[in-house]
Parts: sequence; C-alpha cells; structure tokens
Amino acid sequence: MKKLITLPILITAMSLQLFAGGQTRKVLVIGIDGTRADALQQANTPNIDSLVAHGFSCFDSWHLDITVSGPSWSSIMCGVYHNKHGVTGNSYSNTNYNNYPYFPTRAKEFKPNLRCIQYTEWAPMSDNVYNDGWDLKLKGPDGATVTTGNAAVTQLQDPDVDVLFTYFDAVDLTGHSTGFNPNNAAYINAIQSVDLQIGNIMTALRARPNYANEDWLVLMTTDHGGIGTGHGGNTATERKIWWIGYSERGLTSQISGQPDPGTYNPQLPVLTATDTAKQRLAPVQADIAVTAIHHLIYDSGQRPENQTAWNLDGKSWLCDMGLCSEKLVGINEVKKNNLFAIYPNPTKNSFTITAAQSLSNKVSQLTIIDQLGKIVYAEKDILLNANKTIDGANLQSGVYFIEIKSEEGKAVQRLIIE
Repeated sequence: MKKLITLPILITAMSLQLFAGGQTRKVLVIGIDGTRADALQQANTPNIDSLVAHGFSCFDSWHLDITVSGPSWSSIMCGVYHNKHGVTGNSYSNTNYNNYPYFPTRAKEFKPNLRCIQYTEWAPMSDNVYNDGWDLKLKGPDGATVTTGNAAVTQLQDPDVDVLFTYFDAVDLTGHSTGFNPNNAAYINAIQSVDLQIGNIMTALRARPNYANEDWLVLMTTDHGGIGTGHGGNTATERKIWWIGYSERGLTSQISGQPDPGTYNPQLPVLTATDTAKQRLAPVQADIAVTAIHHLIYDSGQRPENQTAWNLDGKSWLCDMGLCSEKLVGINEVKKNNLFAIYPNPTKNSFTITAAQSLSNKVSQLTIIDQLGKIVYAEKDILLNANKTIDGANLQSGVYFIEIKSEEGKAVQRLIIE
C-alpha cells in the first residue's frame, strides 16, 4: 500500500545552478489508459512511486469533459476540450485538429526542428488524428505492455528525439473485461505490469549518451477511471484521475485538489465557471499539453497561455513545479560531464563511480551534496584509478549531486536514492 505524503516544493540554488540553463529541454509523456486513481495508489508500483516521491503529483485531479478515450486523449494532447477539438467519441467524427492541433504542432511553431515520436497501442489515436506534429507515428499490438515498453526504450536510443509519447492500453482492456476496481486482482496486476515497463523506460532515458546535457520533463496521466466494466458517465470513479510531473532537478511536491469540484454535465463542454475555477487548485488533463509546450519553448520567453490565437483551455504548471528559472549561473562551470559515470542509478543503497580514463591518474576531490546544498560526503586527495563503491544506505531517499574536481575541471552527475 502506498502512503501519500504532502511535501513542500523543494527547489534549491544548487539544483537550479546545475540543471537550469544550457541544457536542451525535452518531454516524455506516458499515458496509461483507464487507470483509476485509487487503484494506482493501491498497486505495488515502485517505479511510479519513485516518480511521485521525487516529482510533482496529484491523485485527486478531476476529469472535466467526456469520460471516453477519444475525447479524453484529444484534450490531453491538444490542451482544449471537446467543444474545440471536436472529438466526442471513439469514432473521431467532426474533428477540428486543424484549428486545435496536438501539442507538438504548437511547439514546432517556435521550434520547427523538434523531433517528435508517438507509439500507441490504440490504432484510432494514430489513424484518426491529423495535424499532430509527429515525425514518426508507430502502432503496436493493443494491450501488449512489454512490446510497448520495449518500443519506448528503442525510441529513446534516438539521440535526436525531443518528444516521445508512449501509450499503454492493457489496464483499460482489463477493466472492460474484468472490472475497474481496486479490489480486482487482474486490474491491479495490469497496472503493476505497466509499472515494470516504466522502470525500463526511465532506465533507458537516463542511459542516453547526452543525458547530462538534456533537461527532460516526464508527464504522466490517465484518460478516465471506470465503474463496473465501463466508463463514459459522470460518476466520481469515472471522473477522478491523477497527474504526475517529474524532473530530476530535485523538486518534490504532492498537491491536493477539491474532494469533488462539482457535478459533471455531459451536455456542456466543461464544468460551470465556478467549478472550472476550482480546477486551478490541481492540474487537469488539458494542462498536460500546455505544460509540455511551455517546457519545450521555454527559452523563447513565451507562455502558451498567452498565445491568444491558440485559445487553450489548459494552463502550464511548469512554474508551479519550480522549473521556470534559467537565470542562475553556474551551469557553465560544470564541464565534461562524461568524466565519470554512476551505476546503478537510481539505487537503494550502494553505488559505484567509474571514472573516464583521463581521470585515472589524476588527484581529485569527490563530494556528494543533497538537495539543500549540504555536503553529506566528501573525500579529498584520492586517485580514481579504479571503480569506487560508496555505501549510500545511510542517505535518505532523494536527489543528490556528485561532484568531482580534478585537473580536467569540474564534473557533476545526478544520483537518485530510492
């Protein structure tokens, strides 16, 4: 059983100095169809738990539109609701993607050379969508969780990828066949199987050769919950959803929305004005696209919400997540980040530092710094002429920065203790 802990946002000068500037901003969006918030909290999902523990999350976000996959994913990817993107069902009739496109199209208005890739198990999301900005659209077998995880790992090996959207459908399929219920073992197992693949995806992300020079924002959500073996109505179990944002800059915050922001009316494009105001207390589906755009175009100085021609319904949570500052200096001092590697990373206890050959005969200083800027480990005048293993069992879970100073300069790597 997971325990939900509300923590303040923890962004420090150290983390901002190391990761705020000079890196290429990229986005990974992971969609898990039909996953009830209470079931996700109950399932044994260590990889998602790690993203929650070291990220920005909400488990009482609320669906504000039609609780069907087609309109839901369109809202998630377009940043507007069905009265604008036009999708009201899974047939994708009367679409208006030319005026309200997927978020990669909007981001490319500022950065036309972005390389954007989608992998989905559900064919309509690929076949029936246009003006989506994907440079590569891939489809896999519906419900094939392992295949999808492997495909995402493969796409992350592309050094030029800037946006990857990966979609899992097995949880929704299991809910339709056996029930959307946290007491349903099959439903919980489907969630846990997806979590294993998310672990593989995050490992592949961190293994990218140029990862030290990349600033990845990971966004995760679902399209709807469920009741019995279906969804599409206005019950709380169909409308209550979750929202996760993760960055390795070291932010940690879990926020709470309203217990229930109001009665959903399927005849209206969104909730009433009063209830819509309540959504700003917690992130919602349409905020995924807007937050992703903001991250990708951040260096333009523009906010997506201020692009009046786009007429977006969602808002960006990037600044709320502490990811808006690029004004602090210090990143330019961190050079040659390939001078050493850490494995395993993340780790639960001990880890090993492997130095590049150029450091093998150099006298260095090794320091481990926590998120508050406190030095928790230091060793001077050492020779990194072999792998060095450090026992991290006494370190609390969180993000740390390992710094090595040598004649080659200063190098910094992130370490995550789970």
